[in-house]
Amino acid sequence: MATDSSIADSKGDPVSFSPALKSFYNHHNVSNVLESSVRFVRLNPRFCATETISMLPENSKKIPWLDGRYGFYSIDGSFQLNKSPCFRAGRVYGMDASSGAAVSILLSTLYDKKKKNNAERGKDTEILKGKRILDVCCAPGLKLCMIADLLDDSSLVVGVDRSPNRLSLCKAIIKKYHIDSDTSGNKKLCPGAQIKLYCADGTQIGTAASREDLIFDSKVAQEDAETAGKRKRMNKSARARERKRLKLIAEESKITSSDDTRSTVDLFDYVLVDAECTTDGSLKHLQKRIKSQIAVAENKSIGITIDNQQLTNENDLKQIVELQKRLLESGFSLLKSGGRLVYSTCSLSSAQNEDVVAWLLEKHKNSYLIPVEFPSDE
Repeated sequence: MATDSSIADSKGDPVSFSPALKSFYNHHNVSNVLESSVRFVRLNPRFCATETISMLPENSKKIPWLDGRYGFYSIDGSFQLNKSPCFRAGRVYGMDASSGAAVSILLSTLYDKKKKNNAERGKDTEILKGKRILDVCCAPGLKLCMIADLLDDSSLVVGVDRSPNRLSLCKAIIKKYHIDSDTSGNKKLCPGAQIKLYCADGTQIGTAASREDLIFDSKVAQEDAETAGKRKRMNKSARARERKRLKLIAEESKITSSDDTRSTVDLFDYVLVDAECTTDGSLKHLQKRIKSQIAVAENKSIGITIDNQQLTNENDLKQIVELQKRLLESGFSLLKSGGRLVYSTCSLSSAQNEDVVAWLLEKHKNSYLIPVEFPSDE
């Protein structure tokens, strides 16, 4: 049974899940939904791995079911990562292993069931060259950075998100790990792909209705960083020059080119659609929701029952599923013939996962599934 007995407000009074939410977790055989003794990090490949590992807690363990080149480790859940020297120095990303799994099956066939043996699978570990990758819902940018790390500098990663606030965070993360000389590491070890960020509606990319605002180009940012030297913050005139350069670049490198009769777009070799969802499978999001609802309830002196209306309300769930279908179809329309797309969410709901994929397969007969499997974590 899903238990919430460990949750309490600031007065120590227990907090409960709504019957609908508790039933959902019970249906998926999830118990103790707030108990987590570990968190995950990914090593920045532009630093010496041995040195970085020595800076992690002693009980840190490599994730056995992800290939070693991806650099994922589990650490004690109580470890204050954001205050640690290895995180502040840019040596590690705070990134869930499940996010790493999505990127790994996007860019490699390492976990494809069709690969008959380990020898076949082992051949697919090379850095990809000259590829175009689209991340349809890219913020906060951790998967985007991992994708760029697995490509050479002749490749392009395009990130799209409709939220300016989320893109600001995404931009800051990319600058930390790919631009800032103090925290990005040795680029000779891993040059990485060019990254462009667009503020745009992921459901409209590739259509005449698409409005795309280029807000970041890693090549421009790198050139500005080299010009600025040690000056960390851009002054007003420097920011104005950056906006002007981005505007000029944007005119030359739109994702979608339109005239009065049609829209054209350069298709992508790989597309990631990590769609907006009800976040019921994410411990971090669940904890945030609980804190928010506790604060509201305590201010109003009312009882505290945790719910997730997007998940448990039929109409709200229908709206989020319709959005997911539009995002997935948009991503699929931008994929080259023979290309590879990964659709993922952080929900346990089949309505948001299997059912959405089944809808695409039924609508687009040229699409097909690629079965994947990960090795045991033992």
